[in-house]
Amino acid sequence: MRTIDAISGGLTFATVLATTAIQALAQDALTGLETIGKPVDKALGFQPAVTELARDIHSLDSLLLWIITPIVIFVVALLAIVVLRYNTRSNPTPATFTHNSPVEVAWTIVPILILVFIGAFSLPVLFKQQEIPAGEVVIKVTGNQWYWNYEYVNNGTTMAEGSAAQITDEPTLTLEATATAELILVDVRLPD
Repeated sequence: MRTIDAISGGLTFATVLATTAIQALAQDALTGLETIGKPVDKALGFQPAVTELARDIHSLDSLLLWIITPIVIFVVALLAIVVLRYNTRSNPTPATFTHNSPVEVAWTIVPILILVFIGAFSLPVLFKQQEIPAGEVVIKVTGNQWYWNYEYVNNGTTMAEGSAAQITDEPTLTLEATATAELILVDVRLPD
């Protein structure tokens, strides 16, 4: 019985390995198609933005990076000062005061102002994301266990597995993405 289980497990592994290899080789069949946004070795940042919304999101990300960097440096510096200055070796008799009203007001007001500033730039981008343009071409994408199905909703055409969608004239696309959870396998084994 264990021999059959071992053979069955080996065949399952070989099938998964072969399927994955075939899918990886299928990418080479798409030669001749221009690809935009491929990963580039030793590059940082996002893929090139094509739409105005993507450009807005990229600029918002850059703005947030410039805001969070000084905040992190400031907090780390404060932590280092507290650790070095107020340990028991450097400060054997601690102070007895408990409140400092100007500091408490400052650490309440400054974060509020930072959040209002961030909100002034992020809310317009958020509202732009809520406006979904009507698509000239609607493609329904369904994720299955090992592959994706593509269907042109406008005319009911279903594309073959692994085929490339080549659309000309740059129409507005709408993608309806779904996943079929019932087709995802979960392997459960009980010990002998």
